[in-house]
Amino acid sequence: MVSAAVTPRVRIMPICDRVRESRREAGVFDLKGVRQQLVADAIPFVPPRLWLFLVLSSPRAGSFAGYIRIVHDRTDRTIFYSYLHPRPRFGPDGGFLPYRVRVQCTFPEGGRYTVHVCFFQALGSDVVKAELPFDVTEVGEV
Repeated sequence: MVSAAVTPRVRIMPICDRVRESRREAGVFDLKGVRQQLVADAIPFVPPRLWLFLVLSSPRAGSFAGYIRIVHDRTDRTIFYSYLHPRPRFGPDGGFLPYRVRVQCTFPEGGRYTVHVCFFQALGSDVVKAELPFDVTEVGEV
């Protein structure tokens, strides 16, 4: 897995209602409504706000192209796709990098969804660096 070693690692990956950087301390983030599932009044459902917060790490410098996608497990259809923009960029010694992505999508039905964080490579297929299962249910089905 030489290819996986040259792309960043995903150290933290929660889904939440809001991500805010602290006004008092740089590099500190306040997460609100961290969740493992979403309970909707009706399905299909468009969440008014949903964020993915990442902490990435890399032992080396560079800029890394990647993307986030959310896949409905039952149908294997992608319901959300977003490039990591701007690209995660690490300084001369690598290090840690906080990154947040606004998720704007429609969940077409209840069930299990999986969030994937992937990075492109010059040679070979994309590298999946993290997966997070996420359930969507309708009120009364919980």
